[in-house]
Amino acid sequence: MGSMTTASRLLMTEEEFLEKYADELPSYEFVNGVVTRKPMTQRSHFQITDELLAAIRTYRLRAGGLSGPEPTVDFSDDASRIYRVPDIGYWSAERQSRLEVLPPPTLAIEVLSPGQTMAELREKCRFMRASGTDVCWLINPDTRRVEVFEADRDGDVQTGVLESAHLPGFRLELAELFSVLD
Repeated sequence: MGSMTTASRLLMTEEEFLEKYADELPSYEFVNGVVTRKPMTQRSHFQITDELLAAIRTYRLRAGGLSGPEPTVDFSDDASRIYRVPDIGYWSAERQSRLEVLPPPTLAIEVLSPGQTMAELREKCRFMRASGTDVCWLINPDTRRVEVFEADRDGDVQTGVLESAHLPGFRLELAELFSVLD
């Protein structure tokens, strides 16, 4: 992640990361031996994340599955060892796992924090989509915009309502979501 300073990067093995940092808060991410700490959040990030968690939790209670804040997700493949931490993850009932470190989610949500750029988070959303996540929502609390990464949508700005074919029956009015910032 480009916003991390050299001092906040650590080098270690995958085993060391999983033992020492996978469950730490603030969260850490691991990309091929390099560990970086996610940035601290501010009030608007916390408020938006809280609203989204409540909406996803309500949906999960109806539809089943698993959801929560800042899950350590294994995006590794044969060539790379990568653990990323979306701000929120949701796994449909068909996709949920009993593994300690979770596989790519059905839905990953990123909320812009100080020290991050939209370009960095777009890259992260594209990576998560290419690595098995069905849909990613990128939210900028300052501009009150949501970008959607799903199917043929690559950062398209969403207006009106947040919904997805991968979350049948989930609907969240964007005006309602952003009203917590007023």
